Amino acid sequence: MLLFDGFKGPDDKHEVTCTWGLGYDSTSDDYKILKIDGKERNEVLALKSGSWRKIDDHPATGNPVLSAMDYLAFRHGALDCVDTPSNMGYLAFVHGAFHWVDSLLNLSVVTFSISDEVYGEIPLPEGLDLVFDIMHTKQGVSVLGGMLCVYSTRIHQREYTFKLWIMNEYGVKESWNQLFTIQSTDLYSITPKYMFSDGEVLLRCSQLRRSGSVFKTSKESSGVRPQSDSECIQDGFVYTESLISPKLLTWY
Repeated sequence: MLLFDGFKGPDDKHEVTCTWGLGYDSTSDDYKILKIDGKERNEVLALKSGSWRKIDDHPATGNPVLSAMDYLAFRHGALDCVDTPSNMGYLAFVHGAFHWVDSLLNLSVVTFSISDEVYGEIPLPEGLDLVFDIMHTKQGVSVLGGMLCVYSTRIHQREYTFKLWIMNEYGVKESWNQLFTIQSTDLYSITPKYMFSDGEVLLRCSQLRRSGSVFKTSKESSGVRPQSDSECIQDGFVYTESLISPKLLTWY
Protein backbone atom coordinates (compact mmCIF):
# COMPACT_ATOMS: atom_id res chain seq x y z
CA MET A 1 0.00 0.00 0.00
CA LEU A 2 1.21 3.50 -0.82
CA LEU A 3 0.29 6.88 0.57
CA PHE A 4 1.85 9.97 -0.97
CA ASP A 5 1.54 13.63 -0.11
CA GLY A 6 2.94 17.03 -0.84
CA PHE A 7 4.68 16.92 -4.24
CA LYS A 8 5.41 20.20 -5.97
CA GLY A 9 7.12 20.97 -9.23
CA PRO A 10 10.91 20.82 -9.70
CA ASP A 11 11.16 24.64 -9.74
CA ASP A 12 9.30 25.09 -6.45
CA LYS A 13 11.78 26.23 -3.80
CA HIS A 14 9.50 24.90 -1.07
CA GLU A 15 9.21 21.37 -2.40
CA VAL A 16 8.15 18.90 0.30
CA THR A 17 7.96 15.19 -0.33
CA CYS A 18 6.56 12.53 1.97
CA THR A 19 6.11 8.88 1.11
CA TRP A 20 4.38 6.23 3.21
CA GLY A 21 4.34 2.46 3.09
CA LEU A 22 2.11 0.03 4.97
CA GLY A 23 3.22 -3.49 5.93
CA TYR A 24 2.34 -6.35 8.30
CA ASP A 25 4.79 -7.24 11.08
CA SER A 26 4.36 -10.96 11.79
CA THR A 27 6.62 -10.73 14.87
CA SER A 28 4.34 -8.32 16.73
CA ASP A 29 1.16 -9.26 14.83
CA ASP A 30 0.66 -5.61 13.98
CA TYR A 31 0.50 -3.32 10.97
CA LYS A 32 3.11 -0.58 10.70
CA ILE A 33 3.30 2.54 8.58
CA LEU A 34 6.68 3.96 7.57
CA LYS A 35 6.79 7.66 6.74
CA ILE A 36 9.80 9.05 4.87
CA ASP A 37 10.00 12.82 4.93
CA GLY A 38 12.45 14.76 2.81
CA LYS A 39 12.91 17.43 5.49
CA GLU A 40 12.18 15.69 8.79
CA ARG A 41 13.29 12.47 10.49
CA ASN A 42 11.54 9.31 9.37
CA GLU A 43 8.65 8.06 11.50
CA VAL A 44 6.92 4.76 12.23
CA LEU A 45 3.35 4.19 13.35
CA ALA A 46 2.35 0.86 14.87
CA LEU A 47 -1.44 0.66 14.60
CA LYS A 48 -1.81 -1.02 18.00
CA SER A 49 -0.04 1.86 19.72
CA GLY A 50 -1.81 4.53 17.71
CA SER A 51 1.10 7.00 17.95
CA TRP A 52 3.93 8.12 15.68
CA ARG A 53 7.53 7.49 16.71
CA LYS A 54 10.57 9.19 15.14
CA ILE A 55 13.41 6.94 13.98
CA ASP A 56 16.89 7.55 12.61
CA ASP A 57 17.25 8.07 8.88
CA HIS A 58 19.47 5.86 6.76
CA PRO A 59 22.93 7.48 7.22
CA ALA A 60 23.80 7.57 3.51
CA THR A 61 20.49 8.37 1.86
CA GLY A 62 18.20 11.31 1.34
CA ASN A 63 14.75 10.60 -0.05
CA PRO A 64 13.14 8.05 -2.40
CA VAL A 65 13.67 8.91 -6.05
CA LEU A 66 10.76 10.94 -7.36
CA SER A 67 10.72 11.31 -11.12
CA ALA A 68 9.99 14.63 -12.78
CA MET A 69 9.55 13.12 -16.25
CA ASP A 70 5.88 14.06 -16.05
CA TYR A 71 6.82 17.71 -15.71
CA LEU A 72 9.28 17.50 -18.58
CA ALA A 73 6.59 16.09 -20.85
CA PHE A 74 4.11 18.69 -19.62
CA ARG A 75 6.47 21.57 -20.36
CA HIS A 76 7.12 20.24 -23.86
CA GLY A 77 3.38 20.26 -24.56
CA ALA A 78 3.10 16.48 -24.70
CA LEU A 79 0.66 16.33 -21.77
CA ASP A 80 -2.59 18.16 -21.19
CA CYS A 81 -2.09 17.91 -17.45
CA VAL A 82 0.43 16.61 -14.94
CA ASP A 83 -0.12 13.00 -13.97
CA THR A 84 -0.98 11.79 -10.48
CA PRO A 85 1.73 11.34 -7.83
CA SER A 86 1.35 7.54 -8.04
CA ASN A 87 3.64 7.73 -11.03
CA MET A 88 6.59 8.94 -9.01
CA GLY A 89 7.74 6.00 -6.95
CA TYR A 90 6.71 4.09 -3.82
CA LEU A 91 7.89 1.82 -1.04
CA ALA A 92 7.61 -1.81 -2.06
CA PHE A 93 6.98 -4.28 0.79
CA VAL A 94 8.31 -7.84 0.53
CA HIS A 95 10.14 -10.27 2.85
CA GLY A 96 9.14 -8.20 5.86
CA ALA A 97 10.87 -5.03 4.67
CA PHE A 98 10.19 -1.84 2.74
CA HIS A 99 12.33 -1.19 -0.34
CA TRP A 100 13.08 1.92 -2.38
CA VAL A 101 15.70 3.46 -4.66
CA ASP A 102 17.48 6.53 -3.32
CA SER A 103 19.16 9.23 -5.40
CA LEU A 104 22.14 9.47 -3.01
CA LEU A 105 22.83 5.73 -2.92
CA ASN A 106 22.85 4.88 -6.59
CA LEU A 107 24.20 1.32 -6.46
CA SER A 108 21.73 -0.26 -4.05
CA VAL A 109 18.10 -0.67 -3.11
CA VAL A 110 17.52 0.65 0.41
CA THR A 111 15.67 -1.70 2.75
CA PHE A 112 13.99 -1.17 6.11
CA SER A 113 13.06 -4.23 8.19
CA ILE A 114 9.64 -3.74 9.72
CA SER A 115 10.28 -6.00 12.75
CA ASP A 116 13.67 -4.82 14.07
CA GLU A 117 13.56 -1.44 12.28
CA VAL A 118 17.03 -1.77 10.78
CA TYR A 119 18.14 -0.34 7.44
CA GLY A 120 19.95 -2.44 4.85
CA GLU A 121 21.01 -2.41 1.22
CA ILE A 122 20.61 -4.75 -1.75
CA PRO A 123 22.91 -4.24 -4.78
CA LEU A 124 21.15 -3.12 -7.96
CA PRO A 125 21.54 -5.19 -11.14
CA GLU A 126 24.18 -4.31 -13.66
CA GLY A 127 22.66 -2.57 -16.65
CA LEU A 128 20.23 -0.41 -14.70
CA ASP A 129 20.38 3.25 -15.69
CA LEU A 130 22.18 4.63 -12.66
CA VAL A 131 22.49 8.23 -13.81
CA PHE A 132 20.00 9.98 -11.55
CA ASP A 133 18.77 12.78 -13.76
CA ILE A 134 15.16 13.19 -12.60
CA MET A 135 14.19 15.01 -15.77
CA HIS A 136 15.26 12.15 -18.05
CA THR A 137 15.25 8.94 -15.99
CA LYS A 138 12.95 7.13 -13.60
CA GLN A 139 13.86 4.25 -11.30
CA GLY A 140 11.47 2.31 -9.15
CA VAL A 141 10.90 -0.79 -7.06
CA SER A 142 7.90 -3.09 -7.11
CA VAL A 143 6.82 -6.60 -6.12
CA LEU A 144 5.76 -9.14 -8.74
CA GLY A 145 4.79 -12.68 -7.82
CA GLY A 146 6.19 -12.19 -4.33
CA MET A 147 9.62 -11.26 -5.70
CA LEU A 148 11.51 -7.97 -5.57
CA CYS A 149 11.70 -6.08 -8.88
CA VAL A 150 13.45 -2.92 -10.03
CA TYR A 151 12.81 -0.98 -13.21
CA SER A 152 14.10 2.05 -15.05
CA THR A 153 12.78 4.32 -17.79
CA ARG A 154 15.16 6.56 -19.72
CA ILE A 155 14.39 9.13 -22.40
CA HIS A 156 16.86 9.72 -25.22
CA GLN A 157 16.08 11.62 -28.40
CA ARG A 158 12.32 11.42 -27.69
CA GLU A 159 12.41 7.64 -27.31
CA TYR A 160 11.59 6.01 -23.98
CA THR A 161 13.36 2.78 -22.96
CA PHE A 162 11.87 0.73 -20.11
CA LYS A 163 13.79 -2.16 -18.49
CA LEU A 164 12.55 -4.56 -15.82
CA TRP A 165 14.58 -6.90 -13.57
CA ILE A 166 13.35 -9.48 -11.05
CA MET A 167 15.33 -10.94 -8.14
CA ASN A 168 14.81 -14.71 -8.21
CA GLU A 169 16.59 -15.28 -4.87
CA TYR A 170 16.02 -12.51 -2.36
CA GLY A 171 19.18 -10.67 -1.33
CA VAL A 172 21.45 -12.40 -3.86
CA LYS A 173 22.86 -9.95 -6.41
CA GLU A 174 23.67 -12.69 -8.91
CA SER A 175 20.01 -13.72 -9.04
CA TRP A 176 18.87 -10.50 -10.77
CA ASN A 177 17.27 -11.45 -14.08
CA GLN A 178 16.25 -8.93 -16.75
CA LEU A 179 12.74 -9.86 -17.88
CA PHE A 180 12.24 -7.58 -20.87
CA THR A 181 12.84 -4.18 -22.46
CA ILE A 182 10.21 -1.93 -24.04
CA GLN A 183 11.01 0.97 -26.36
CA SER A 184 8.35 3.52 -27.22
CA THR A 185 7.88 7.06 -28.43
CA ASP A 186 4.40 7.19 -26.91
CA LEU A 187 4.45 5.54 -23.46
CA TYR A 188 6.69 7.78 -21.40
CA SER A 189 6.26 6.25 -17.93
CA ILE A 190 5.73 2.54 -17.21
CA THR A 191 5.14 0.89 -13.83
CA PRO A 192 4.79 -2.91 -13.38
CA LYS A 193 1.65 -3.73 -11.39
CA TYR A 194 1.01 -7.49 -11.50
CA MET A 195 2.49 -10.76 -12.77
CA PHE A 196 0.17 -13.46 -14.08
CA SER A 197 0.78 -17.19 -13.59
CA ASP A 198 2.29 -17.51 -17.08
CA GLY A 199 4.86 -14.78 -16.37
CA GLU A 200 3.09 -12.05 -18.33
CA VAL A 201 3.24 -8.65 -16.58
CA LEU A 202 0.48 -6.05 -16.39
CA LEU A 203 1.92 -2.56 -16.90
CA ARG A 204 0.50 0.80 -15.90
CA CYS A 205 1.55 3.40 -18.46
CA SER A 206 1.28 7.12 -19.05
CA GLN A 207 0.63 8.07 -22.64
CA LEU A 208 1.71 11.32 -24.26
CA ARG A 209 -1.07 13.85 -24.92
CA ARG A 210 -3.50 11.86 -22.80
CA SER A 211 -4.46 12.32 -19.16
CA GLY A 212 -4.87 9.45 -16.73
CA SER A 213 -3.38 5.98 -17.14
CA VAL A 214 -3.55 3.19 -19.68
CA PHE A 215 -2.72 -0.48 -19.23
CA LYS A 216 -1.03 -3.08 -21.39
CA THR A 217 0.66 -6.43 -20.92
CA SER A 218 4.31 -7.16 -21.53
CA LYS A 219 3.54 -9.62 -24.35
CA GLU A 220 1.41 -7.17 -26.32
CA SER A 221 3.42 -5.52 -29.08
CA SER A 222 0.86 -2.71 -29.36
CA GLY A 223 -2.50 -1.61 -28.03
CA VAL A 224 -3.50 -0.18 -24.67
CA ARG A 225 -6.64 -0.17 -22.54
CA PRO A 226 -8.83 1.81 -22.32
CA GLN A 227 -8.65 2.84 -25.97
CA SER A 228 -11.07 5.75 -25.68
CA ASP A 229 -9.82 9.14 -24.48
CA SER A 230 -13.17 9.64 -22.76
CA GLU A 231 -12.35 6.85 -20.28
CA CYS A 232 -9.92 8.19 -17.69
CA ILE A 233 -8.28 5.82 -15.20
CA GLN A 234 -5.87 7.36 -12.69
CA ASP A 235 -4.32 4.17 -11.32
CA GLY A 236 -4.86 0.50 -10.53
CA PHE A 237 -4.06 -1.49 -7.40
CA VAL A 238 -3.48 -5.17 -6.65
CA TYR A 239 -5.29 -6.51 -3.60
CA THR A 240 -5.99 -9.83 -1.89
CA GLU A 241 -9.59 -10.64 -1.03
CA SER A 242 -10.38 -11.34 2.61
CA LEU A 243 -13.32 -12.76 4.55
CA ILE A 244 -12.56 -10.43 7.49
CA SER A 245 -15.15 -7.71 7.85
CA PRO A 246 -13.79 -4.16 8.20
CA LYS A 247 -16.35 -3.69 10.97
CA LEU A 248 -14.28 -6.04 13.16
CA LEU A 249 -11.16 -3.87 12.94
CA THR A 250 -10.19 -1.26 15.50
CA TRP A 251 -9.30 2.10 14.03
CA TYR A 252 -7.18 4.80 15.64
